[in-house]
Amino acid sequence: MLSIFRQYTFDDSFEQVFISNKFLKEYQIALTFATDYDKDNIPTNGIFRPTWDTTKITLETITNFKTEHPEVNVKVYISIGNRGTQLPFSPQNNKSWILNATESLTNIIKNIYNSQIDGIDVLYEHIEASSVDFVECIGQLIKNLKDNGVIKEASISPSFGLNKEYYFFLYSSYFYLIDWIDYQFQNEVEPVFAPNKLMEIYDELVLKFYPRKKLFAGYSAENEDWATLSPIVFFLGGMNILKKRKGPGISIHYHNYYQENSNNSK
Repeated sequence: MLSIFRQYTFDDSFEQVFISNKFLKEYQIALTFATDYDKDNIPTNGIFRPTWDTTKITLETITNFKTEHPEVNVKVYISIGNRGTQLPFSPQNNKSWILNATESLTNIIKNIYNSQIDGIDVLYEHIEASSVDFVECIGQLIKNLKDNGVIKEASISPSFGLNKEYYFFLYSSYFYLIDWIDYQFQNEVEPVFAPNKLMEIYDELVLKFYPRKKLFAGYSAENEDWATLSPIVFFLGGMNILKKRKGPGISIHYHNYYQENSNNSK
């Protein structure tokens, strides 16, 4: 059962993860987060900056990690956005946001990381804009980065409250540019108490929204998310999604690093 595993991280903890081509065909590292807010949380209208630990995640860190694991396809993503309600998607002007976002992310990927970044992931859990604005800005950003050869892949990470109005609208408009959908199961309105329920939700997503071949099962190991989805339920349900539903992969946000990231980014 070869699959894709994605780890969301703000530091170099991915170096401690056991990677084997017996289980994985691809290992994705999603750096959290690039944000278009300054250190005082003032919006910068598309001028993105890294909030992960840039002292630990350097060009050398990434290139060495890829070199040390030739048996597995290692890809690095920059995840733009934020978890929770802080730092929402809220462009001041669509045209300038797209221009600023394209230029700033190009600078991070090409100049800081020498094009060792493979793609971007879009993970906003709070949006203060119309769905039309969201689709225009994010869709055009992905298109610009791909057309300019800055990235090879793009993913979106929807959750229950924003899925239909925002993320599915985005996917419907730019499906040909979006390689993966990493659905965040920890944000369900109703708690998921059984592995079968997780599989039911996954099946419904495939039926109504996204192709199975692109749809990850996403999970957060943060303590506050356990009330919605416990680790054991996700492990059992996620394994069944990979084996029985032939899903392409799973992702995990690891415990406590968001709080640490918040402290590091101030």
